[in-house]
Amino acid sequence: MKDRGAKKILVVDDEKDTVEMITSLLELEGYQVTTAANGMEALDKVSEELPDLILLDVMMPEMDGFE
Repeated sequence: MKDRGAKKILVVDDEKDTVEMITSLLELEGYQVTTAANGMEALDKVSEELPDLILLDVMMPEMDGFE
């Protein structure tokens, strides 16, 4: 469900099952969800999507959530 007025949320986690579950729940509530599997990918998505909120796992490969 995508709504032009929907708030954008970026979900960043390297656990595919976790990302799928969170994405499904947020979309059911009407949010527009974008995902990233690591910190580097998240940086790219932030500049492209300009999310309203980022849900970020801190323990990921390449660049962790603290970096």
